[in-house]
Amino acid sequence: MVKKSVLDFLETQNRPYSITDIQNNFGKEYGKSAIQKALDNLVENGQVKEKLYGKQKETKKSNAEISEELKMLDRKINEISLDLKEKKQKIKILQAEIGMNAETLTLPQAIMKKSDLKNEICYFNNSLEEFDGEEMVSDDEKKEVMVSFNKSLETYKKRKRLCKDILDIILENYPKSKKNLMEDIGIETDEDVGFIFSV
Repeated sequence: MVKKSVLDFLETQNRPYSITDIQNNFGKEYGKSAIQKALDNLVENGQVKEKLYGKQKETKKSNAEISEELKMLDRKINEISLDLKEKKQKIKILQAEIGMNAETLTLPQAIMKKSDLKNEICYFNNSLEEFDGEEMVSDDEKKEVMVSFNKSLETYKKRKRLCKDILDIILENYPKSKKNLMEDIGIETDEDVGFIFSV
């Protein structure tokens, strides 16, 4: 009983104590000789260590036991770390699988998608049928149209430039603004009529 109480006290305090300090802690509960006997027994078992400071002995809990406990804790920490690493890896794999499954259609979804695509194909086939029997425009006809278009474009640009030059000459002696002149003559710009042209 004394031995256990002394060991518990040293474990709790975790620092060196003289026999007098230990006895003071227990008060009249245990005598000095009983405490000394308990300490001698604990030293013999390697549970506590004694150090001599001059004439005074100090006793503290043996570090051997603490070291063993620390080693055991280190082992547990390593085991838990490995277990955690494995679980993290499993979670990664499961998340990847979930991601892949999210992109995969279920059977009812796939059937619905197939039906939608069939309807789209029918719609486009019907649209193409409208052009069946229609005569395709030949390359020669395309060239003819482009030549005619370019010729008209050149004429348009020349006339627009000529009109601008004439307006500028009139404006030199005209008392009002260009806008007023155009309104008076009745000339409309491309912008006025909403004509947007780009090649």
